[in-house]
Formats: sequence, structure tokens, C-alpha cells
Amino acid sequence: MKRKYISLIIIMLLAQNIFEAQTLKRKGLLGIMMQTLTDSIAMQNNIYVKTGVHITTVMPNSTFANLGVKQDDVLTKLNGSSVSTTQDVLTITNELYEGDNIEAEFYSGNSKKIKSTALLGRPIEAFENGDVTYGEVVYEGNVLRSILVTPKQARKAPVVYFLQGYTCGSVETATNDNPMKKLMKDWVDAGFAVYRVEKPGVGDSKSSKHCMQISFDEELTAFKEGYKDLLKQETIDADNIFMFGHSMGGVIAPLLNEMKSPRGILTYGSIAQNWYDYMVDLYTKQPKYFGVSDAQIKEDNKVNLKFNEDFLINKLSGEEILANKAYADFFSANEFNFRQDQYIGRHFDFWQNLADINIPEAWAKVKTNVLAMYGEFDIQAISPKGARKIADIVNKNGGRGDFIVVEKADHGFVNFNSMQHNAETLGNGTYMIHARDNYSFLLGKESVKWMKTKVKK
Repeated sequence: MKRKYISLIIIMLLAQNIFEAQTLKRKGLLGIMMQTLTDSIAMQNNIYVKTGVHITTVMPNSTFANLGVKQDDVLTKLNGSSVSTTQDVLTITNELYEGDNIEAEFYSGNSKKIKSTALLGRPIEAFENGDVTYGEVVYEGNVLRSILVTPKQARKAPVVYFLQGYTCGSVETATNDNPMKKLMKDWVDAGFAVYRVEKPGVGDSKSSKHCMQISFDEELTAFKEGYKDLLKQETIDADNIFMFGHSMGGVIAPLLNEMKSPRGILTYGSIAQNWYDYMVDLYTKQPKYFGVSDAQIKEDNKVNLKFNEDFLINKLSGEEILANKAYADFFSANEFNFRQDQYIGRHFDFWQNLADINIPEAWAKVKTNVLAMYGEFDIQAISPKGARKIADIVNKNGGRGDFIVVEKADHGFVNFNSMQHNAETLGNGTYMIHARDNYSFLLGKESVKWMKTKVKK
């Protein structure tokens, strides 16, 4: 009797997990891009509100558009709770779903407004030549949203596992003019399925810890669980799985390779060096694209390079960093985020954990087909050296690596006339507008051409 009772409990627990997976609710769509309001942002935009969240973009026909919020407004409260950082907004809205009421207090110029509306759900993706299936990836403390697009009328299609970059943004595309949506459309139109999984707490996902609070290892676990789910999908060809590692996804890809080697790995805008070394390059080389002089870079790096060591090697906390007056003065605009152990959109645990990953060693274990791509005007990846090195490491260790430069393309699959043109749009806030009409069709063409030559017949 005792054994039957235990079995019943196990069955009930399994049923509960299945029920949770099948009832993952649709998250709402705010329809904004935002940033924490700082003194410098307020000064640049003639904002007189002291604290809040600066709205940089409002999507048409979105929840915030219905609230009457406009670009450059400042959000100060959501559902009665004060918001002073983007994390505050995410914390509140992470518990809201389609149809829930949302009340916003915001300032347009000096005018304070309070408006409420029903939260709109995220639009369901649609592909002209693909069928979209929303699923769930369930593991301890997490129910992650998965999205599988399969070519219509295809049976056992080869599939691309899209591995997104480091940010905590959703991989679900809300509009057809999104460059990522256009890239996936190229793949689907060419007969490839596309699989994605949201990070913990992102999109529809329900998680005990949000993406902005997890370590790199915890994020890697999410992608591993997604890979397990992909391998179980009956509509894809498990012998023809391709991974597309975009940016940080190009670090994830070789680590997933250790689970089961895919038919091929494509990387775009990624690195082959360890994270500490990449950050040295970031501080030393990237500022030049934004017109910073060598003299100023040298002066800034008296602090930046020591900070890089204390942050990534010595693994100081935000409070410990701010206890150093040189850091506190230099990073004054980041003080609030540092006190929350946050740096450029992720928790200190993420970056410090990532610094322990031996990225070249991970690539040395890859024995499959690899296409390492660099966009000609990719500011974030800095130079083609990373992609070229990925191909070289793979070739030296028994794999088959190719390297190409995608002409005119930037880090986000968008075409530009020059590196300076890219830097200008990033600096003046027009990047997203430019991106809508300047997708890199060459990236889609080259990735499809390469995958077709590697598909196992």
C-alpha cells in the first residue's frame, strides 16, 4: 500500500508539472523601449523629473500607446508602485498577463498624467510559409516559452536552433519589419524550421528568478533544456540540427555541442577569446568608433582596466566597487545599478561566471561544420578577428570551419554605409527606425546557402 501511495504522489506531481506547462499564460505587451532616468539623460532631453524611467520608443497600437505615453515621457508609477529603474518596471509587469488592468503615472514635459487600460497580449507570430507552435520547456523552478516554426507541409524539416545574445529581451518578434523576423523568414522560406526558447522570466516564461538575476551557468541550463526539448520534436529532423549563435549565443553554441553535436553551427557577431580579454578590447578599441580620441581612451582605461580585473577576476560586489572612490566617481551614472549588482543589463553573477568559461577550449571540442560570420560594420564584435579565430580553432582540432564577412551588415542584421553611420544611429537614437528598412538580405542568403551544403541527405 505504501508503494502505491508513493507512486500516486509521483503521478500527481508529474500531472501538476504537465498542467503548469499546458497553462502558461500569454504575457502582456507594453510596447516600449526604456532606460533608467539618470541626471545626464535628463539633461540631454530637457527632463525635469528627478527619478523614473525614460521612454525612448513607443510602438503603435500597443498598451503604452493606448495609455497615451509618448517618446521622451517619464514613467514614475505602475499600478500604484513607484518605478525608478527599468528593473522596477520588469518586476511589476512580470506578474501581469493579457487582459489585466495596468495603471501608469507618467510625465509629459511638466504635465503629470495618470491613465489606465487593459494590458494587450503579445501578438501571435505568423509566417507566410510556416506554421508556428507555442510550447513549454519545464524544469526545476522554470516554465519557459518555446517557439517552433516549421515550413508548411514539410515533414521532418532540418531546423535552426536560434541562440540569442546576452540581453534579457524576448526572442518573440512583434512586427514583420524586425530584422530577426526577416532572417528567420529567409530560413523558413528555404525549408528550414526555426526553434527558440525564451530565457527565464522573459516573454511568457514563468521562473523563480528573472533573467536579470541569474548567472551564466543558469542561462546555459535554460538553453540546454531547450535543446532537450528540440530533440524531442517530431516535426524536425534531429540529424539536421543547426545552431545559430548570435553574439553571446555564439558562446552558448559550443557548450551545447558537448550534449549532442549538431549538423552545423553558425555564429554571427561572436567572440573566440575569453570574456576578460574581450572586455579589454571593448574598453580599448570600441570607443574609437564613437569618435573618442586615443588620449581619452588611455585616460579612461586607467580606471576601466583595473575595474575589469576587480570585477571579473577578483569578483568584487557592486558595494565593494563603489567603496573605491576612483570607481565611484568614474561610474557615478551606474551607482544605482551597481548597488543592485547589475552591470550593462545583467547581474554581476552572470558576468563573473562567464569570465570563468574557457571559450577557446569549448570551440576546440567542436568537430562538426562551423560557419563563423562577421558583419562588416559590427561595432559590438569590434573586428573580424573573433570569427576568423573560431574557424581556425575548429579546423585545427578536427572540425570543419569556414569564415566569411557579411558586407555592410552590423551586429543586429542591419545594413549600414559605414561603421561611422552605424555609430551615429546608435548615438542619436535612430537605430530602430533605420533597422526596419535595412535588413541584411546577404546574411540570410549566405546562411541558407551554407546550411544547404551541409544538410545530411
